[in-house]
Amino acid sequence: MEAHSFSPDSTGPRRAAVLGLAAATTIIGTREMHRLLSAQGTSAPELVLMVLFTLCFGWIALSFWTSIAGFLQLVLSPRIPGLRYPTPEEEARPLTSRTSVVMPIHNEDPTAVFANLQATYESVAATGHLDAFDFYVLSDSTRAEAWVAEELAWSDLVRRVGGQGRIFYRRRTDNTGKKAGNLGDFCERWGRRYDFTVVLDADSLMDGRTLVKMARLMELNPRAGILQAPPLCVGRMTLFARLQQFAGRVYGPVVAAGAAAWQLGESNYWGHNAILRTEAFINHCGLPVLPGKQPFGGHILSHDFVEAALMRRAGYTVWLVPELGGSYEQPPPNLLAYAQRDRRWCQGNLQHLSLVMAGGLHPLSRAHFLMGVMSYVASPLWLLFLLSGLAAALHDRFLLDPHTLETPHLAFDAPAALRLFGVSMAMLFAPKVLGLTLALFRSGESARMGGRVKLVLSVLVESVLASLLAPVMMLFQSHFVFGTLLGYRVNWSSQQREDADLPWSEAARRHAAHVAVGVGVIAVAALVSPSLVAWLMPVAVGLLLSIPLTVLTARASLGTWAARRGLFLLPEETEPPEVLERAQTLCEEHAVESVDDAVERVLSDTKTHALHLALLESQPELLRDSVPAALESARRKLLGGVTEPLSAQEKVAALLDIDTLSEAREQRLTRTMS
Repeated sequence: MEAHSFSPDSTGPRRAAVLGLAAATTIIGTREMHRLLSAQGTSAPELVLMVLFTLCFGWIALSFWTSIAGFLQLVLSPRIPGLRYPTPEEEARPLTSRTSVVMPIHNEDPTAVFANLQATYESVAATGHLDAFDFYVLSDSTRAEAWVAEELAWSDLVRRVGGQGRIFYRRRTDNTGKKAGNLGDFCERWGRRYDFTVVLDADSLMDGRTLVKMARLMELNPRAGILQAPPLCVGRMTLFARLQQFAGRVYGPVVAAGAAAWQLGESNYWGHNAILRTEAFINHCGLPVLPGKQPFGGHILSHDFVEAALMRRAGYTVWLVPELGGSYEQPPPNLLAYAQRDRRWCQGNLQHLSLVMAGGLHPLSRAHFLMGVMSYVASPLWLLFLLSGLAAALHDRFLLDPHTLETPHLAFDAPAALRLFGVSMAMLFAPKVLGLTLALFRSGESARMGGRVKLVLSVLVESVLASLLAPVMMLFQSHFVFGTLLGYRVNWSSQQREDADLPWSEAARRHAAHVAVGVGVIAVAALVSPSLVAWLMPVAVGLLLSIPLTVLTARASLGTWAARRGLFLLPEETEPPEVLERAQTLCEEHAVESVDDAVERVLSDTKTHALHLALLESQPELLRDSVPAALESARRKLLGGVTEPLSAQEKVAALLDIDTLSEAREQRLTRTMS
């Protein structure tokens, strides 16, 4: 089947417009930069500066024209061409397909996980289409306490909603392939029972109506392989999280609609809050293990881009569908947690460099790989651009003939430089302006965001804070890229999701180098001229203030203070959707009891013991995964009267062995009765 045969007729003109305008804008900007730099002859640092400017300006130009396309798409038509949407009669019919909703988790807080799952389950039930859906919690948790807490939370959830035979829990002990391997294991065992699979993250929450719409769209579009519903960040109260949530709510729709408007059936997949055509995914989206060692070899970390490319190679389309709505997730609560998540994504995206030239891929799939790489490489490119600019200024200041510098016709064209800078900033801030414009003209939406005045003020404050934090993220991402190139590998750990104040000592430790860079930039610029100090001050200020910025934006008290004054409000907070309110209520009413010692809980509590053994017996493959040495040591401590506590590995080994648990519990009961 031809890989290009499922896109609408407008595909070519849409892509030609966005990509052509981005290319033309880049050429014009580069020519102007060349004119500025060549006024006094072009030095080696200036040649480097020229190349870096072209790459960075091209990236800004593509983002700018994508946001313009998104604005026009949202104004003219909310629906992306190329998909067949249901008629009112078709919407009233029962679904004819079967869909699995899977939530892979890894050492997460079970209270939030199962509250979101229950809210999603009940929302689907409210649509009348529950019979078309099954739900799976796919645990990759390595901590014994997390494992047992998940089992208890799952059991309570099934009891509360009557979900027997519809909500399933599975834990695997072999974490090969991380999340992608977890999903792959599900597909091998149960996937072919279902027409479609909805993939969630541990913090995902989805409206049941959205899930039904996604399943119906898949039914009506048999060549659609993946439909992605852009998730909206909600639920956190730290100032940093509120900034992320507000930005995603106001500017995000413009960016998402723009990407969908020109990528159409060759869009990307973000790894969660999306629906997959299960059989096609199983048959065509198996991930390769890259040759060599990490960070570039081994299992693919950012699996979603690759799976989308493989799905498209097989002749199925991949769609970003911004108008779906009802799709939620949580942002990281502070800058350091955001950077931790970015570290893993950075390595995963850089792995894609080895796949760009893989056989049979659609050209836009290759472009997605390169855009993913550029999303991180842009930071070190900007850093090198700044350093090259400093080097060029030092070269002109100390190495050029002073008489040459004084020649009138070779003087630096400061007004032209300021114009180019202004154009660059205007293009960079265009998504914010366009998103704000749409919100202001939608009176109902702006009213739910505090009113037009508070909305404009929120955008201004968010823009200032984002500009201050941007240089810090530039250095973080530059460190990640250079570290990956030097062979440092990322550790896979669960993300921090809960609001918590950040210690000053931790911020000082993580930002000491950033502050030093800020001081160095100002010192070097001062050697050249006071005007250069002024040009670099926007970058330097963010670095110099990185420690207090990180600490203060991590505080939920400041986020709450801002919200009470109508700043950074979301419509979903002013008038919360039912599924969001229900998830919050469930978190408060059904907090999962913490498990301090998993083995002790299984041995001492009758309900926990029976539940754990029943789940072990339902997964006989788990019984083969215990480590013999760890099990022998655990048995000696549990059955031999040794008072030494179990290690983490011994706990897992004991929890995997039915005989050990049964003998230890019987021994305890015997001692109790005697």
